[in-house]
Amino acid sequence: RPCDASHEKSNCGNVACDLHDMSRCHQQTLSLCVMLAAMLLAYSDSAEAQSAQTRQVNLICMLEPVDLGLAEPFAVLATNAVTDTMDSKIFGDMGTSTGTTLPTYAVPYPPGGPGLQGSKHPNDQTAIDARAAAINAKSDITGRSDCLTALGGVVELGGQRLYPGLYTSTSSMKIESGDLILDAGMGTTGAVSNAVFIFRTPTTLAMTAGRKVILTGGATAKNIYWSAGTAATFAQDCVMQGNIFSGTEGITFAARCVHHGRAFAMGTSVTLATTEIGLTT
Repeated sequence: RPCDASHEKSNCGNVACDLHDMSRCHQQTLSLCVMLAAMLLAYSDSAEAQSAQTRQVNLICMLEPVDLGLAEPFAVLATNAVTDTMDSKIFGDMGTSTGTTLPTYAVPYPPGGPGLQGSKHPNDQTAIDARAAAINAKSDITGRSDCLTALGGVVELGGQRLYPGLYTSTSSMKIESGDLILDAGMGTTGAVSNAVFIFRTPTTLAMTAGRKVILTGGATAKNIYWSAGTAATFAQDCVMQGNIFSGTEGITFAARCVHHGRAFAMGTSVTLATTEIGLTT
């Protein structure tokens, strides 16, 4: 019955009732609680789904591409030398900025054959200007901090799926235990146009035999950048992607590597061996 002034009162869910009506009040409150719990559960599921989607979107970090400037036409650019076993395929220009050692194959090479599909620049002004542009590009990479994921010391990239952003180590980077997947579409059916991946190590970058960098979700080799403080080395039968900058040392490709990208050796030389290198698209 309704509460009146002569009875002790209790407030259950904002419904005033006397102590004789507690059972009915509790039943009403329990019903309200069940309804509220169902509503909260539905909201929680919806919020969790939205949160997951938001986290996924937030993971897509839209960095600006690194400006290669006058270095962009080059597939291979070294400081003092480019050496080859004379059976590589180079799609783009090749040059040296101080030395003059370049392979002597015909330019351009016949379709399907080994050689250079581009121009030679042995220590000419074009190569010198390209080196200056490559140094600026490497400095740009060194100075970036947006979208940073600091991976720690010796970093194993093999066996991982990574998304757009800047990845750094305090020691070396390697692709050894498995292939590396670079996903511009965040694991969904969508693709992110011009997604940028940057990898920066103060020492060496290395890939073991037969390993691959695999692109998915719209990722493109032209928007991937690797900056090593010393040397970059790639064992036989590897598949690499992107623009590689070495520091105080050179870049070495073992036999039968395919590199969809460019090689800029700021320290010494680029070594090729039955290598297919350059951007064909």
